[in-house]
Amino acid sequence: MKGLYVVAAVTMAGVSSVFALLAELQERYDLPTSSLGWIGGAAFAAALVTQLSIARYADRGHARLVLQVGVAAAAIGLLWFAAATELWQFVAARALLGAGVGMLVPPARRAILLTATGNQGEQLGMFYAAYLAGFVFGPPIAGGLTVLADVRLPFVVLGVAVAALLVPIARIPMPEASAEEAPRSLAERRVMRRLIMDRRVVAAMLVIVSFRYSIGVFEPLWATHLDRLGASTMTVTLSLTGFALPMLLVAKRAGALSDRFGPRWTSVLSALATVPIMASYGFLSSVPLIVLLVIPHGLFEAVQSPGTQAALADAAPKRDAASAQGLGEAAGSAAAALGAMTAAPLYAWAGSGPAWLTAGVVMSALLGASAWLDRPVRRRAVDAGPAPAG
Repeated sequence: MKGLYVVAAVTMAGVSSVFALLAELQERYDLPTSSLGWIGGAAFAAALVTQLSIARYADRGHARLVLQVGVAAAAIGLLWFAAATELWQFVAARALLGAGVGMLVPPARRAILLTATGNQGEQLGMFYAAYLAGFVFGPPIAGGLTVLADVRLPFVVLGVAVAALLVPIARIPMPEASAEEAPRSLAERRVMRRLIMDRRVVAAMLVIVSFRYSIGVFEPLWATHLDRLGASTMTVTLSLTGFALPMLLVAKRAGALSDRFGPRWTSVLSALATVPIMASYGFLSSVPLIVLLVIPHGLFEAVQSPGTQAALADAAPKRDAASAQGLGEAAGSAAAALGAMTAAPLYAWAGSGPAWLTAGVVMSALLGASAWLDRPVRRRAVDAGPAPAG
């Protein structure tokens, strides 16, 4: 699975460069603040489409092809970012990058879930660690290349690096569907309908939705918010590293918590812990304090991300592993698109406090709905425990 980790790390470095350089792009190309949500929202909307329409084919013998197309789309999106000069071009380029990530994640997670032996949370944590490694090192690399030349160079370098992944992907082992697992009837092929009718699947998805909604809000607001508080481009890039580096350091152990205590329990509690942090960003005026606060935020998300994936895997049938992960990502992408497209106009109209506070309120509502659908949250931990005496 090491090849999948490399794919995740390099692609995520390209994605995080967009987060880090958005304020720089806004200044250079005179992009209005209210329009920044369209750039982030386009990525999540495109990921939604690919996850709903293409991810299922990873369960039907085409896992490697789905992965390859995803990597190619991400590379083209990054190179287009380097050439773009107008808002619609940035939106289209970000959509391609989002579509690429939407296609590569489900088959990668499917391969991990089908090869893990009793430690799927830990394995998903390692994949997430690789994903985070790109997020950690992408922003400072992008910031350094911007200082060295201009804002276009990071997208050229990272676009070429992602394109180069197409060569080693051909050698990555990807477990394919067996004849017994292949859908044989119309009812079996209606996998998405079957999944969304399962209350536990929906409950697990709502935790993912809460997480991804926060990421959607984060993308258009973070660099702009810090820039307005007087932070430099390099400070913004390093703040993203400060957010993700602790996550990287504990990702494997954080994933193992799901194996020990149950993914439902760990994902819900860690998600709840991020709500007050998210809501507070808009009321803080000190850049060092905000940068310090992202450290516990990142640690909680390190537990939350593999926990949500493992909880969804537990709730869904094994034969639908990639489809369930794709559906979860699709729901998350829809939430992220909504968060991105609404947060930037709200920030421009009402200011930082209401924009970040609204994010916290929405996250709380989603987690409350998840808890209501699947009670108790410690279902797996209770089921796994010893029977009561007598």
